[in-house]
Order: sequence, then structure tokens, then C-alpha cells
Amino acid sequence: MTTDAKVRARRLRPRRTHRKAAIAALPEDQQRLAQVLVRDGVPGLRTAIEAQNKNAQAAGQPVIPADLLLKLAERIHPALRSADWQDRAEAALAGVADVDLRDLRSVVVAAESAFRTEENSALADQLREALTARVESEQQAWQADVITAIDEDRIVRALRLSSRPPKAGAPLPGPVLDRLTAMADASLTNDTGQDRWATVLDAVALSPVHLRVVPAGLPAEPGDQLLDVVKRISMSIPTIAAAFGIEPKAPPRSRRGRPRG
Repeated sequence: MTTDAKVRARRLRPRRTHRKAAIAALPEDQQRLAQVLVRDGVPGLRTAIEAQNKNAQAAGQPVIPADLLLKLAERIHPALRSADWQDRAEAALAGVADVDLRDLRSVVVAAESAFRTEENSALADQLREALTARVESEQQAWQADVITAIDEDRIVRALRLSSRPPKAGAPLPGPVLDRLTAMADASLTNDTGQDRWATVLDAVALSPVHLRVVPAGLPAEPGDQLLDVVKRISMSIPTIAAAFGIEPKAPPRSRRGRPRG
């Protein structure tokens, strides 16, 4: 299956088997505390206690002993986090072939701070191996997709695919980059329509060859629409921007303030 044909990756949807078991194993008077912890963490629990005590004081009622509850929460929280991680890790391992890579990586990273047990350590090792195999497989498929697009003379598709490696920072082989650069060079000529110029250039800006591309020719009279595209992406293509007489400059940040009334 090619990269463009892939459906959106499935998000991780863990069962709560281990979490529920960990909560059920606690004394009944601690279970409500545990439910707040797994949902909001210790900071959320502290906020909830402060709000409840504020309301109690306003009503002239006794307040909750916050320090005692927080100490208890800190004692039971590691086991709850461990159970929660185990639920996520088991779901990740079961769906390692099609779950979103970001979700899989987040579970692997969280293993470092999960409460260590022999079972969790073994699960983490399995997941790391499975994730490595998945990334390597997708990396090979990605390279094959880029090469196919080049072979089919589909330069925009090849450039856009090249900008989306499964593993951040993973390079394409040198010969593939050379072919991609040569195709992009040849696609940008003085005879290329300006809409096409803008489309190819926009794809170049995000690709790994954005600093290598040297157009075969420039439009004799570039229009405003093309020049706007060059200005917008000038920091990514400084040499090409300079050829248009445009100084590379970061686009202005949009300001999202309150509307003036």
C-alpha cells in the first residue's frame, strides 16, 4: 500500500483492565481518591481538595485534611500509573502494525518513568522491538514510494512524500536525493506555467532537497501570486528567493488577540 493510499492511522484505545483491578484492590475508602488520581493526577487532586475546602469553609463545615490525603495519594499513585501504563502497553503491542506511530512512541517513552515490575519491563522490551521493526518496515515502504513517484515522473508527489519520513530525521539514500533534485531543477524552467511553478516550489520548500534545488530557468515576468509564494517560503529556499530578488524573511506571525471593541 502506498503512502498516499494509507488510511489515517488508528489511535491507541487501551482497555482499562489493569487500572480497574488496581483501584478495586484498594480499600473502599481510597477508591474514590484513586479515581481522581488516574483522571487528574496529583495536581488535579490538590486543586479538587482546595476547591472543596473553600466551599466547606464558606458553608461553615469542616475541611478535608489536605496534607494527609496528598501523602496517601503519593503513596498509591505509582501503582496506579504502572497499571495504566500496562493497559496502554498491551494495547500498543496488540495494535503495533497499525496504531499511530506517535502513540506507540509515547508508550515506549513512558516506560522509563513507569513503576518498574518484571512484567512491565518485559512488556517494554517487547514493545521497543516491535516498534523498531514497524519503523524499519515503514521506512523501506516510504523510500519505495518516493522512488516509484520519481520513476513515474510525478515530481510534486515525490517531493511531498520525501518530506514525510516515518522516522523524523531519517534521510533518503544519496542517489534518490540526487534524482529528486535533478527532477525538481528540470521542472522549474522559464517555460513552466506560474501556477505549476508555485506548486512545485511549495513542495520543494518542505522536502529534504530544498537547499539543493537550482531551477533550470526563471519566469520572465513572475506574477504577484508566484512572488507571494516565494516570499512566504523564502527562508526554506533562500537561493531561489534571491534569484527572484527577494530577501529571505520569516513570514509574520499571526496575532490572535482580543478584538478591539
